[in-house]
Amino acid sequence: MTRENKQRIALAVSVVAFVLIGLVLTKPDMPDLPPYLSSSADRDGVKGLYTLLKERDAPVKEWKRAWNGLPAAEHHTLVSIQPYGIGPEEIEEIERWVGRGNHLLLFDSAPEQWERFPLTELDRSLHSVVPIMDANRPSGHRLSGEVASIYRLEEADGMEPLLLDESGVIAGRIPIGEGSVTLFLVPEWTRNDSILKYSHFELIWPYLLADSDAIWFDEYYHGIREQPGLLAVYPNWLLAVLLQLAIGALLWLWLKAVRFGPAYTPRAWTVRRGDETLIAAAGWYERRKLAREALRHQANYVRSLLGRRFGVRADANDNQVMAAARLHMNKEDADRLEQVLQSWQNAEQGASYTVKQFVKDSRRADHIIETLERE
Repeated sequence: MTRENKQRIALAVSVVAFVLIGLVLTKPDMPDLPPYLSSSADRDGVKGLYTLLKERDAPVKEWKRAWNGLPAAEHHTLVSIQPYGIGPEEIEEIERWVGRGNHLLLFDSAPEQWERFPLTELDRSLHSVVPIMDANRPSGHRLSGEVASIYRLEEADGMEPLLLDESGVIAGRIPIGEGSVTLFLVPEWTRNDSILKYSHFELIWPYLLADSDAIWFDEYYHGIREQPGLLAVYPNWLLAVLLQLAIGALLWLWLKAVRFGPAYTPRAWTVRRGDETLIAAAGWYERRKLAREALRHQANYVRSLLGRRFGVRADANDNQVMAAARLHMNKEDADRLEQVLQSWQNAEQGASYTVKQFVKDSRRADHIIETLERE
């Protein structure tokens, strides 16, 4: 094997190794999302249920703020699935919100902090598929589900049993004011990997389709939080006062004609100044009888434009200038340029050069300048 072949093989092996190592190091991992998240398509997420509600045109949205910021409205439903970090203050806040005519659907397998729902703890967790009785369906309707919670709800006054298994009540509703709180001890039924198993979907779907103006899926107590804007910190009355003060300040500035911004030079002064400078320069050339010098300045400017537009060198002769011009300009403009070049040559070779002839040649060159500047 030749030395050249060995180098090629070594290069190929290096490239393959580099690509493989890069794929291993940069391979994106799936984000580790919290369970029971409405935006999670993972096995323990509830995106399937959330998406189905959207497809059925239900007014479903995510809620990423604390419960004390829930809309002060009626006929709203908050769906909270296996929340964590809820304290007594949050429970009091949500009960006040429910009492105004809203509803809470709580899916929690161990709701010890909810004192309104007395619990009974079983000796062991069945964690098996058992028959489920729905209090709102005929007794002959066969339903089943897998219940993992070790708790059951006690049948107390004011609580309406909704779902029962062979060990007790696994879902119940308690009215609070104009609204209600419905507790399900089976949050796992809402997960993507189990909602279609057995009768899970059939058992919980009717309660999610309750007549509500908005259905909020709580994400705040899953760690997905959205901080309110700066203005949300201040009370509405203070914001109204500040807005009125700002409008009043603007009106006062307008009344006093106070202006903020740069000071501009009046256009009339600059136009006048420019005209005076040109007149003074022209008068100086005229008094000194420097018509040829003025013509040379104009010729140099035209040649600079030709160089910038067509790449003509500054020291090019007239034949080279015309060869480039006929490639880039139309016949009429090229003929005018040829006349201008001839007039410059005549001015240099003549014994004298009058101001009248300079004006005539200068006006002829102005057309060429306008043409080159326009291109």
